[in-house]
Order: sequence, then structure tokens, then C-alpha cells
Amino acid sequence: MPRGGKLGFGVIGCGNVANNYYLPYIARNYRLVAVADVNPERARRSAALWKAERWYGEPSKLLADPEVEAVVIATPHDTHASLAVQAAESGKHFIVQKPMATSLRDAEMVVRSVEKSGVLAVAEPSEALLSPVYRALKRELQQLGRLCFAVCHTGHSGPTWSEAFFREERGGGVLFDLAVYDVARLLALFGEPRRVAAIGTVLLRQRLVIDPESVTRAISEATYGRGVYYFHDLKPSVPVEVNAFDNFAGLLEYDGGVAAILANYTTFHGLQMPPFQVYCTDGAAAVQPWAPLITLVTRAGTRSLGRSEIGEVRPYYHESVDHLAQCVAKGEEPLPSVKWGFKVTSVLLKLREAAERAAVNP
Repeated sequence: MPRGGKLGFGVIGCGNVANNYYLPYIARNYRLVAVADVNPERARRSAALWKAERWYGEPSKLLADPEVEAVVIATPHDTHASLAVQAAESGKHFIVQKPMATSLRDAEMVVRSVEKSGVLAVAEPSEALLSPVYRALKRELQQLGRLCFAVCHTGHSGPTWSEAFFREERGGGVLFDLAVYDVARLLALFGEPRRVAAIGTVLLRQRLVIDPESVTRAISEATYGRGVYYFHDLKPSVPVEVNAFDNFAGLLEYDGGVAAILANYTTFHGLQMPPFQVYCTDGAAAVQPWAPLITLVTRAGTRSLGRSEIGEVRPYYHESVDHLAQCVAKGEEPLPSVKWGFKVTSVLLKLREAAERAAVNP
């Protein structure tokens, strides 16, 4: 039984996502037992900032902590699968950040380890299954007829807090970092595609990121909360050679209908269109997920669903933590399970293969 009735969490990886999203929420609502990072100073600073009971410089030590009941894995992409397997083998429920894996073999290992251990696990991004926006959209789509085409766009100017996103060998690139959101949304709405096609490019061969030591020093009460990220006022100055896609376009076919995914680190001036649009034989829908707002156009006219019809929209990180805790309490399988994560990973890998083939045979 959790102490005080609150599930005891550990967080592995003390970078941007952990310190801006998971750690603040867990610290307010659950028991934050421990944090861990291969950079011990980041672990120490994060523990101090969010009042974790202890910190570790090695993930294995956190996984061996008997008071840690559930783990959030928020490390670089290339380490997600191995840490997920270790968490399952240690008997810890877990949330693994996206992508769950960067190879089909690793994704299969995660699924097998969860099945064998009996732990409960959430594969991010969970919003396609947990957000009231996409639940409402799925209900409405049942009245709009057959899919003709959809356009999904997720983009920003590129992460500055780690070079890993720009390096293929670290599991980086915009496909696994941002296109994963739209792949998950399309899978939730329309299922697995018949076939895929894709083009990936590197628009900017060199990027600047923030000096890692500066990012570490920024994990403190003095800097947290001054902007969107705790290091928002630090200037990128360290050059990184880019070898992973920073510009990506994918096509998913559904019984003749086509969904286009546009994902990039090259949206330098803000997204200027509804990021999710669906056009069907009997109507169309445009989605502003954070407003929240769904605009529906049919022969009967135009109508909108807002907050009162959709419900409150929260960051998916928070939804995932609550969902895992509820599933642990009830002994129920999470909706965004590792089997779901396997399907998302499979489509991502097919898209990457298609983009690589296109690059070789333009």
C-alpha cells in the first residue's frame, strides 16, 4: 500500500521534459520518492528543486529502491527501450516518453518484458487516447462519412536544450520527436494505415544548442518559472552537426483516403493554421487542441465545439501520470499501453524507411 495512499514515483532523466512537466506535477500530487540522472548534478539539483526524498546518479539504483513503485522514463530517445525493460524487470510500473523505442526489435522487447513481469505501463504520447479533444473528434467523425484526406502539422523552431534531437544515432530527429504525435492521433482515429510514403530532409546542417553545463546550472529555484522553460533566457552557443531529419513529410493511406503528416524544426514564426484538419465525404473538421476548439462543417452548416462541450484539456504528461496511478489502483490495463506504443513505433519506423528509400532513389 502506498505511503499515505499516494503512489511513490521515481523519475529517470532530469532534463527539460522532467523538470517542466512531470516533476512539478508529481511533486504536487503524488509521493516523489527519487530522481536519477547519469549527470549526478542534474539529479541533485532536480531533487532539491522538487523536494524529492533522494537522488541517484545511476538509474539502476533508483530501480532498486523498494519505495519507488512507478517510474517515469524521460531520457534521450535511444535509451527509452532499455530502461523500460529494466523497469519492468525490476517490478516497477512505468511511463515511457516517446518514442517507446527506435527499432522494432526493441519495441518487441518492451512488450515482452511488460507481459512477463505483469507491471502496468503507459507509452507516450497518450493524448490521442486520453485527451477529451480527440475523444470528441472521434465521435464526430462517425457522422462525417469516409475519409478523403487529413492534414496534420506539428512544428517549432527546434529544441535548444540537447544535441540528441539532431543526431540520428541518439534516436533523434523530428520524426521520432514530433511526427510521433500525429502518427498516434491518426492511429487512434483511423487505425493502422494500408501503406505509407515519406520524404525527410535536413534543411539546416548546423544548429546551436545551449551549453550542457549551463542547462544543468539552470535547474534551480532562481531560474525556474521565469519562462516556458527553466532555461529560456540562456542563449544557444554550442554548434551541433545535424544528421537527423529536421523537416519531414509523410503520407498514410486509409482505404483510398490519405493523411498527410508535416513535422519540422523549421517553423520559425509560429504555426499559422489549425494543426489538425480532417476532410471527409460528408463534412470536415478543424481542430485547435489547446483552445480547445473543434470546428465542424457539413451540409447543414458550421458549428463549433468548445470547452463546455469538450471538457478541460490538460498536458498529456499530467493525464498520463493520473491514468497510470488510477490503473495501478484498479488493476486495469492502461489505454496507451506498450502494445499501443508498439503500433505507433511500427508506423514511425515504416515512415523512416520510406523517407530513407526516397533519399536513395529520388
